[in-house]
Amino acid sequence: MSETVNEVAVLHVDDDEAFAELAAAFLERMHDRFRVETETSVAAGLDRLADEEFDCVVSDYDMPSLDGLDFLEALREDAPDLPFILFTGKGSEEVASDAISAGVTDYLQKEHGTSQYTVLANRIENAVEQYRSQRALEASEQRLSLFIEQSPLGVLEYDSDFRIVGLNERAEDILGYSEAELRGHTWEAIVTEGSYDNVDTVTDQLATDTGGYHSVDENVRKDGEHIHCEWHNRVVTDDGGEVVAVFSLFQDVTERIEREARLRETTARLTALFEESPDMVNVHNVDGDILDPNPQLCEATGYSAAELTEMKVWDLDRTLGAERATDIWNDMEQGDRRRIEGAYTRKDGSTFPVEVHVRRLDLAGEDRFVAISRDISKRVDHEDELERTKVLLSTLVGALPVGVLAENSDRTVLAVNDRLLELFDIQESPAELVDADCLKLAREAGELTTDPEGFVERVDELISGSESVYSESVELARGRTLARSYEPIELPEGTGHLWMYRDTTEQRERERQLQRQNERLSEFASVVSHDLRNPLNVATGNVQLAREEHDSDRLATAAEALDRIGDLIDDLLTLAREGDDVGDCETVALSSLVDDCWRTVETADADLRNDLTTTVVADRSRLQQLIENLVRNSVEHGGPGVTVTVGDLPNGFYVADDGDGISADHRDTVFEAGYTTSRSGTGFGLAIVKQVAEAHGWEVRVTESAEGGTRFEITGVDFADGRA
Repeated sequence: MSETVNEVAVLHVDDDEAFAELAAAFLERMHDRFRVETETSVAAGLDRLADEEFDCVVSDYDMPSLDGLDFLEALREDAPDLPFILFTGKGSEEVASDAISAGVTDYLQKEHGTSQYTVLANRIENAVEQYRSQRALEASEQRLSLFIEQSPLGVLEYDSDFRIVGLNERAEDILGYSEAELRGHTWEAIVTEGSYDNVDTVTDQLATDTGGYHSVDENVRKDGEHIHCEWHNRVVTDDGGEVVAVFSLFQDVTERIEREARLRETTARLTALFEESPDMVNVHNVDGDILDPNPQLCEATGYSAAELTEMKVWDLDRTLGAERATDIWNDMEQGDRRRIEGAYTRKDGSTFPVEVHVRRLDLAGEDRFVAISRDISKRVDHEDELERTKVLLSTLVGALPVGVLAENSDRTVLAVNDRLLELFDIQESPAELVDADCLKLAREAGELTTDPEGFVERVDELISGSESVYSESVELARGRTLARSYEPIELPEGTGHLWMYRDTTEQRERERQLQRQNERLSEFASVVSHDLRNPLNVATGNVQLAREEHDSDRLATAAEALDRIGDLIDDLLTLAREGDDVGDCETVALSSLVDDCWRTVETADADLRNDLTTTVVADRSRLQQLIENLVRNSVEHGGPGVTVTVGDLPNGFYVADDGDGISADHRDTVFEAGYTTSRSGTGFGLAIVKQVAEAHGWEVRVTESAEGGTRFEITGVDFADGRA
């Protein structure tokens, strides 16, 4: 750490000396507290770190001999927590992934222009503040540990998931456990079942709030002895509201609780049960006479308490019957519980389904039954709805163009369509396979794949994980390829399983051809990214510095030209790197994506009208490029105060504006690379739109909007509900 707390000492390592010095100049100008030292190699940087203390390291990635990740690996051996920011011109998902895996603090790609130094300065400041806060926290935790060990009360410390991470010596004495025996367990290890609800309520409050909560619970020692403890619980959060720790201070109050228990009257407990319970409760005898109904039972049935005490249990639940009720009661011992379902009859003659929990008790020497009932009308309606859904599912499955198999929770076939049987060369009809063993069916289908055992294992793995999967590849032995999707489905009897298969053989061949093309384009993109960006950044920075020293129209013109070069490089890299391929497709809600794009594009005084309601299947990042470029085109060419409208089409969506529009004789050329009517445009924006659309297999065309402006229509889109 630097000698002065307010000073932030930064070591910037970049093999481009001019860029490193330029970055240092901007950083020190932006923040007086920054002191930036530079080196041009990893070896020199490591030597500098050995001799001096720094608060943060900023490093390029692509350098001779040793790169930025080699630098990070060497640094982490001696300084595992020192902030390290990878500031590189060679940006890719692979480099970002490797950097994150290696433990980089932050990752920032070099851009043209000077605004990148503001971003870098903020990243440095945030990383250093977090690093210093962590060290202060460690010192605070050491002081807290001394307090806990010397406390006369038992102290338990939990993590944010309420798992025990520590207890002091007094807590060990009270509970009979050592810290090692309880570490990693939840409070359930030391709380009796009777106190679960009470403790659960306290933990729910602690999980959603700050402050302290008091409770008295029944606990169990290691030797099995039940004791009562008084708990004072507090959640500790940082300034950002994140949970730092949860502490519980407690003492054994068993003797006090036993004295209080002897003073409580049985009638008080019954009053609380009857008057405060949200459920319907009644007490009846072995003859079925209702002796004591609670207010909730009276309210639900429409009878008064006096009317109910004139009735038998089977008068209220006419599905029960005297003989069946007597058999149930005679089979119960004192303390036994039974669960039954029935239907209560209201005073007006209507009925409603109930779930009844009956317990046999000895109340003041009398043999009694306590029946706690709950209205389950909603649950029954839900089960009926699920059954109707099951019938609808069977109808839909048969009509889908992809292979579909729906399994029950016990892994038997609910529904299957002809297309799936065709894909796996299964001879039986869909009707013959209903209720068939899905495990056996998976083994038969697996024999057609290149890895039969792996096919079955993957099916079992997906079912065990119960997580959705979309379009994972399955290789068949005859050179064909299928795309498999899996979705868990909720059924009345539990979780079912929905499988969808489609033939992607031709698609995979196209992907292999595109992969070879993209590899060649990637080489070009790497050269543009690394070998052009650094000189461009140096030129842009020096022009900026020169403009601050000299007021010259020529420097302003040069700055505009450099910005245009940067925009051209960005668009060329997009065309070269992304190509005509798409990444993993996912379901994307178009309305929220358009809102995100509107916030990232400079829209000036333009207005947005978002009428989208559909969800599509697409590569989210590339679809975002398409929409951003269309919005930017409308804003740049539509004129001041333009209104941009986005909406649904039967097989896609559109982006329109009320601007000046595009003449009919130019509509065929607007998608050509380099075509533009704006001095500030690059001419590649609409070319990228066309590229992204075609990469998804969509079509894009331009026409006139209803207001006389421009309207772009994207069609042939795959919707999340299976429409295309």
